[in-house]
Amino acid sequence: MTEITPEYIALKSDSGIVEFERSGILLIEFKNGKFEKINEAEKDVTAAADKRENFHFKQAAKELYSYNRVSINSLALCNSDIAAFYERMLPKKKIGLGVMGAYNFNLYVNATNAFIAVLANAKKNYDAGAFINFYPARFEKRTFMHIGMMIKYTSFNFTSARTDSVKVANVYAVTTTYKASKGSQVATIFTIGSHTDITKNFFIKTIFGLGGFRLKGDYKEQFNLELNKANTNGEKLTSNSLPKLYLGINLGFKL
Repeated sequence: MTEITPEYIALKSDSGIVEFERSGILLIEFKNGKFEKINEAEKDVTAAADKRENFHFKQAAKELYSYNRVSINSLALCNSDIAAFYERMLPKKKIGLGVMGAYNFNLYVNATNAFIAVLANAKKNYDAGAFINFYPARFEKRTFMHIGMMIKYTSFNFTSARTDSVKVANVYAVTTTYKASKGSQVATIFTIGSHTDITKNFFIKTIFGLGGFRLKGDYKEQFNLELNKANTNGEKLTSNSLPKLYLGINLGFKL
């Protein structure tokens, strides 16, 4: 036994620490054979030692808590993404570590990726990321909050255009060269959301994330080129970084 509080009792098992609500426990048997009464029984109960105690305890811990969670972001389908998440919970049940990946099956970037769609012939390829979640509430509740951080990499292709002025026979001619280019975003996103258990194994997780990323290379050059095309006041605009928004409604399963 590790801790007894007015609200819960925490017990240590081979797989970690499991918390039980105090109101649901009648008495506790210690290794030395002694008992401690926690609550009064509604009727007389006789306590007896059970040689299968470890088996029952492990089964109860397994039913109450699962360490592995996989889910699919249903909201990402609006962006033509198939996005999958895997999260591994640490033994104290307060922190989850995970990875995510997404593949985009649309031929062109749609409006939900506005900072990529502005480029010519833009095609989003895939996302890959890692995240950490902190769960301040106990898992015995049906719905609880989480806060965390995600690092997400996005790969895409586009056509870059370069305009040059060439002097031929005292006449300046403007030439534009097009080439296939690759771009990427490496975004740091701070997240908040909720986790709701539908059944013992199925759950829904909501994710709202807000962060940003830095522009670089051909992506930066072409984005600023497009930005200044819409600029009518004559002042040259330059963006070095952009905001990043992430939304998720994940349908998942506990392993």
